Formats: sequence, structure tokens, C-alpha cells
Amino acid sequence: EDNIQVKAADAFMTDPVEAVEFVAATNVDCLAVAIGTSHGIYKGEPNLNLALLQELKSVLEIPLVLHGGSGIPTTMVKKAVEIGIRKFNVWTELAVAQTNTIRAVLEEKPALYDPRPLFTPTIAAMKEVVKSKIQLTQAGH
Repeated sequence: EDNIQVKAADAFMTDPVEAVEFVAATNVDCLAVAIGTSHGIYKGEPNLNLALLQELKSVLEIPLVLHGGSGIPTTMVKKAVEIGIRKFNVWTELAVAQTNTIRAVLEEKPALYDPRPLFTPTIAAMKEVVKSKIQLTQAGH
């Protein structure tokens, strides 16, 4: 297969033929697809390959998952959900909310040494992120 040329950007995308073969061979309940996302904080503007997502949805009959969903513009998220994404991972946004809250509390109370007072505000901050994502993706309609 040395004669096959693949653009560098496409090398990290889910191949629809391979996805169908993988699902058939493993009988997985859902599949995380690579359509242009990455974990962590984006250094540039994320660019989802929604045409590839549409193609994957047309050949797969299981729920599709999007890893690296933090920082993706809401219009892209809504379109991805409309096409077929059913699980959307946003750990980085949760971690940022938690860390920013810890920084704010410690700035307000620099002598604080017991971490227990951090739990309630950090959980509240993370809940707000989760609520916004539920509303964005219209989970629960």
C-alpha cells in the first residue's frame, strides 16, 4: 500500500470503510469518531469535518461520540448533534472551570490551606458548564 497517498490532515480522520469494518468486528455500542477535534485547549480555530461526519452517520447505525469537544463553536456543536453526535466530551472546559474557581477562591482567601472549602464552589462551576452543554445539545429536549 506504499502507493496510496493520504493528506496529512486526513491521516487522523476516521475512515468510513474502516469504521464499518471495526463496528462489525467488535459489535461496539457506540463509536468515537475523529472528525477534526483534539483534546485540550485549541491553539487555533477548531474545524470539524462535518461532511465526513455525515458520511459516517450514513454508513453506521450506532451512536457517534465526539471527543475533544471543549472550545468548539456552538454552531459547529449544534450541527454535529443534528448530524448524529450523541455523546459529547468536554473535560477541558470542566477542568478550566474548576481551576479558575480554585484560583478565585485562593485569591480571595490566600491563607486557606484546607481544600474542603473549594469543593462546593468548584462543583457549582462545573455544574454550570454541564448545564450549558445540555442546553446547547438539547439533551432531554
